[in-house]
Amino acid sequence: MSSSNRRADLAARAAAVAGSSGARAPAGPRTEPAAADPAGAEAGREPVSSRVPRTRPVRVTVELSPMEHKALRQWCAQTSADLDLPVVAGAEVFRALLSLMRGDPEVAEQVRAELERTGGSRRRH
Repeated sequence: MSSSNRRADLAARAAAVAGSSGARAPAGPRTEPAAADPAGAEAGREPVSSRVPRTRPVRVTVELSPMEHKALRQWCAQTSADLDLPVVAGAEVFRALLSLMRGDPEVAEQVRAELERTGGSRRRH
C-alpha cells in the first residue's frame, strides 16, 4: 500500500471512529508552498494538515510499589463486591480517575496538590 493510500485509509478510519460521515477529503500531500507552514516545514517535520489522527489505543504502563498494588487490588475487589460486578480492573480505575479529572476542576486540583506534595514524579532521573 502506498503512503498516500495508507493516509487515505487511516483518515477514513479516523472519520469512522469520530462518527463523521466521511465527507472530509482524505489527507494527502499538501499542495501549498512550504513557506505557508512556518510550524513544520522548516523544522523538517511533516505539515500538520497531512497528519492522520491516531485511532488505535495507546498503552500506558504504571509501576506501583507492592503496597500500592495491594491497595489497588483490595480497592478493586471491595468495589467489585459493592457494585455486584464480576471484576473491577485496575485499568478501569485509572480511566475513571482521568475522566473525573477532566470533568471536575476540584478533583483535578486535588491531583495537582498531591503531585506537588510528592514532587510530581517517582521516576529516577
